[in-house]
Amino acid sequence: MDLIGKVKDVESGTVIELLTTDEGSKNDVPDWLEEAGHELLSIEEEDDYWAIYVETA
Repeated sequence: MDLIGKVKDVESGTVIELLTTDEGSKNDVPDWLEEAGHELLSIEEEDDYWAIYVETA
């Protein structure tokens, strides 16, 4: 997952926008964020993708 690598490279409190066409990410990303201690800000469904917003811990 590209998100895992990205959160390691940014400062705490950074907001990351993840764009994905994988419907499974709607469930997988929030589960991983909870385990990793990051905060899910929102999931927005667009026409053909999802935008997932994350604040790093």
